[in-house]
Parts: sequence; C-alpha cells; structure tokens
Amino acid sequence: MLALGGAAVLPANATVLDKIEELSAEAPAKKIDPSLTVLLSDIHICGEFNEDGKPAHYPYNPTSLQICIDEILAMRPLPANVLVFGDVAWDYGLEEDYRYAAELLRQLEEAGIRVTLGMGNHDRRAAFFKVFPQYAQSTPVEGRVVSVVKLPDVDFIMLDSLVEKPDLKPRQSTTVSGTISDEQIEWLNGYLAKSDRPVILGAHHPLNELHSLTKMLVDSPTVAAFIYGHVHIWNKSVSIIRPRKPQHMLPTVALPATFYGDIGFAVMRTSPKGAKITYSSKGFWWPQPSDNPPAEWLQRQKDLANEECMILF
Repeated sequence: MLALGGAAVLPANATVLDKIEELSAEAPAKKIDPSLTVLLSDIHICGEFNEDGKPAHYPYNPTSLQICIDEILAMRPLPANVLVFGDVAWDYGLEEDYRYAAELLRQLEEAGIRVTLGMGNHDRRAAFFKVFPQYAQSTPVEGRVVSVVKLPDVDFIMLDSLVEKPDLKPRQSTTVSGTISDEQIEWLNGYLAKSDRPVILGAHHPLNELHSLTKMLVDSPTVAAFIYGHVHIWNKSVSIIRPRKPQHMLPTVALPATFYGDIGFAVMRTSPKGAKITYSSKGFWWPQPSDNPPAEWLQRQKDLANEECMILF
C-alpha cells in the first residue's frame, strides 16, 4: 500500500506502475461469457483405486479429463456452462465413480462455470442422485435426470436416454441402447408448445435410437438441433425428419470422448442467428493412449483439426 501510494504522489517513480501493468497483462481477469458453452461426453471416471492410488480401471481417464479441464480453465473468456452428455461413470455407475467425478469437475465450478451432467448407458440414477441430489430436486420429470439450461439466445435441454434393467445388481451391465420415456416426451411437448425461443436438445444416445423423440420432432420446428455422445466419434450430420416441410433437416452433432476414439471436447458459441460448434481435438486412440500411435490415429487428428459446424436459429 505504501508503494502504491508513493507511486500515485510521485509520477516520476514509474517502476511500480509499470510492474502493475505487467502483472495485469500476465493475469487477465477471468471474465465469463454467457454465450460460450463447452460440450463434453463419455468421461468414464472410475472411483475405485488400487494400492498405488490409481483408478482400478481406465487409470488414464482422469488424466485425459484433467487435460480438457485445464484447457477449459485457460479459455479467455471462460465459458458460462459445461455440459457433459452422459457416461460420467466408468462402467456400472458406482457411487464412488460419481464422487471422484464430482471432485474433478469441481475445479470448473470453483471458477464460476456451471456444470450440467446427463445420463449415459454406464450410469445409474440411484447412485448418481446420492452424490448429486440437486438433480433429483430440479428435474422437471420425476425420476429422470432432465435439465434446462437457459443460454442467451437459445434454451438447451438435456434429456435422459438411460434404460436401466429392472432389479439391476451393483456390477451388472445395463441396456446399451437408449430411449426417451413417455413422461419426458409429454413434458417436452408442453415445453416446446409454450416456448418462444429456439431449443437445442441433447441426450447421450443418437437420434436414430430415440424413436419416440424423432416422431415428436416431426411437428416441432422450434427444435434447432440435436447433440449426443455415446459413439465416441466426432460427427456433424443432418437427419431428415420433416419431409416436404421447409425445415426438413435437423442438424445432429456427435461429440468426442475422453475414453477412446476421438478425444477432446467441443465449444459452442451462440448468437441471435445461431450456434457455431468447434471441435477441439486432443488426439485419437483405441483403446488407450500410445507412445507410438499408428499413422491412422495421427491422420484422424489431422483431418479433424479445423472441424466446425453451424446451427441456424
């Protein structure tokens, strides 16, 4: 304080002011942009640990996720939201998986970024609700993990496509394919009927598995796009679900993973005209990283280096 006061009184002593400007340049303010959203999927975090302190399954997954988190935290401005499109847990949706995932993702929340999680086929709602009880309280569809994220120019709705087998045992695999429950379809119909803003839908599973949702979207021009995970491969495409109608095409975007396949995340910037989604690639591997990756892996990353798509509102 004395140094700052002296600098203010004695303009000739410019070294302190110069230093302040230098430090400000090195550490810019962490501003948050409400129009920026990061899209993650298939993080597959294992909360069981070996004696060496490493996850018992897929020990490289937390490292890979941390690389993505570090890059997100280095963004300027920061995104206001991070959406995770399911398969938060490594395989059987254990409570400890969600506790470790929460620990890792807390870094984003501490920076002021809102994190919204979805359900994938490796998740379990009962264990998830124990670690994230706020989802059971906020969901508009009881018993399902459904979230509405209000962005400046569009509403994003994360649906729950998880199909859990009845009487699931703790380490029993559940159904790989997905669906959208009738209760969600009924709620979504009502939401879209009242909405005066464009809507982007998301879920873990691809649209071609979600027949009830596809049928509903035929008469819902409010929905501008559908984004999903599950396949671990970045892909931008369209689904022709409204034949002989002006808005017959529905853009669909498949997200990368942090587990295997295309590795990385996508950044979505919204405006009144639409949403631009850019893929940020961290590489490709199958089924785990390699010190000497095959040429095909390197070529895949090169091919996707400047991938982006535009969703019009």
